[in-house]
Amino acid sequence: LKLPGSPCATARSGARRRSDRIGSAGAAVPKRARRRRPLSGSMLHVQKNRLVTNVAVSQVEIRQMEIDWYCENYATITGQAAMLAGFAFSQLTTPMPEAEEQETPFFLEFAYLFLTCTAIGLELSAIILSSSLSVWAPSLALKGKQGTTDLHKAVDCLRDYQIYVFMYFIVGWILFFISSICQVWIYFRRRVAVVVTCPLLCFVIAIVWYTVSITAKLRLREADAVAGKIMHLQPYEGIGDLDYGLSTYKGTRGGLGSGEDNGFCPVHESFQPRLASERGREIQMTGMGGPGGGSMNSRASNQQTMPPGHGSQQNQRLLMKAQA
Repeated sequence: LKLPGSPCATARSGARRRSDRIGSAGAAVPKRARRRRPLSGSMLHVQKNRLVTNVAVSQVEIRQMEIDWYCENYATITGQAAMLAGFAFSQLTTPMPEAEEQETPFFLEFAYLFLTCTAIGLELSAIILSSSLSVWAPSLALKGKQGTTDLHKAVDCLRDYQIYVFMYFIVGWILFFISSICQVWIYFRRRVAVVVTCPLLCFVIAIVWYTVSITAKLRLREADAVAGKIMHLQPYEGIGDLDYGLSTYKGTRGGLGSGEDNGFCPVHESFQPRLASERGREIQMTGMGGPGGGSMNSRASNQQTMPPGHGSQQNQRLLMKAQA
């Protein structure tokens, strides 16, 4: 008999606990070894498509920043132009002084009314253009059937019209100041008009000077400005709406799910797919130039109907001739 507290019993219980730990550890090894297997080779195309899609989404986010910036500028111009149009309209509705009180030259009255009406027209034009661009450009970028192409079109339209709207706004302000000077000469005596004309003319000259100076220092030319469009993603912009294309796809024989079709990918109507070899030849010919470029392009376009082996040999001969 071995008592529970004897050294033999203690050693046996310790060995039993060590064996239990070893067994439990050995049983846990297969569970820890269960790791997620990497994607098979057949799923690489899915990963490539996801990579291209993520880059395209990032480009759309950058272009969205441009749209927001343009819309904020148009909103600022709209508010200021509406205020100025209200000032000019209040001048236009003010009745002229009677001839008995003060005789005003006809040319001065004509200049005053003409400048006031012109200022109102310019500011209202700026308001209408800004409102139209702020409404329809984001709508085209969001809902256009051409996808990213419509997004680029909306951004380009906002960029092109910005300088015109800004010029309408600035010219309207300058004409409003000049009409205010004419108004002073119509409604007040000559001595009062001379005193008021001097500071107003100084402000008109300062406005023109600082507008031209600030615009010349801060405005970027189109060649120096950075655009959010990624040119290398342009071939992927031809892919259309997959959901709409699949829902309206008829197939060649039995439909999309019949298994008799090789696949389907909707593209835009304006998209013209080309082979990578054709794009490479165009790039090389553009870089080399020369008088024979047109004939080489015409001959290269006729190679689409040739067999694969003959086409590759013909391409090599054309490239060797171009290098020579």
